[in-house]
Amino acid sequence: MKLRVVASSIAAFLLMLVPSARAWGADKADVYFGYSRVGANLFAPNTAGMNGWQAAAHVKVIPFVGIEGDLSRYSQNPAGLSESVTLVMFGPRVTAHAAGFSVFAHGLAGLAHESATVTTFPSVSYNAASYALGAGADLPIFLGLKLRVTGDYLGNSKAPSSGSPAPAHYRIGVGVAFHF
Repeated sequence: MKLRVVASSIAAFLLMLVPSARAWGADKADVYFGYSRVGANLFAPNTAGMNGWQAAAHVKVIPFVGIEGDLSRYSQNPAGLSESVTLVMFGPRVTAHAAGFSVFAHGLAGLAHESATVTTFPSVSYNAASYALGAGADLPIFLGLKLRVTGDYLGNSKAPSSGSPAPAHYRIGVGVAFHF
């Protein structure tokens, strides 16, 4: 329940930023939605990598620098196990543009909520601090529509730190971004 309140608060904050971006002198914003995958053992030991989706909104507050909000959800259902993770993060993003292409780097921080259910045991869940450090590129398709490719180093405060198997701290994604 707390995660929903935080997610809706961040979404409302981002929706307020878009119209007020012009007042701050920013001339660009973008929204993104796409497929995403996270590495194995990142949220719990001995678990496979998970597939999911990622949505993000970004507003420039000054040239080259903006604020980004990111919401993503991952899940897997191997035999007897159901695991899902929701990430809500926000932070600064630096963007460079040339000939319609955009490249960016961001540092995001926020919350992760993980829940797992094994068929014969009660479900387990936890909340943790989460972070992502990464970059991406937007390739023009048509007018403001662009193809986005992203890669992040991803982690959370309850991720296994070492051991066998070691966690794979990655998140990759591909989807569409609309710039306005």
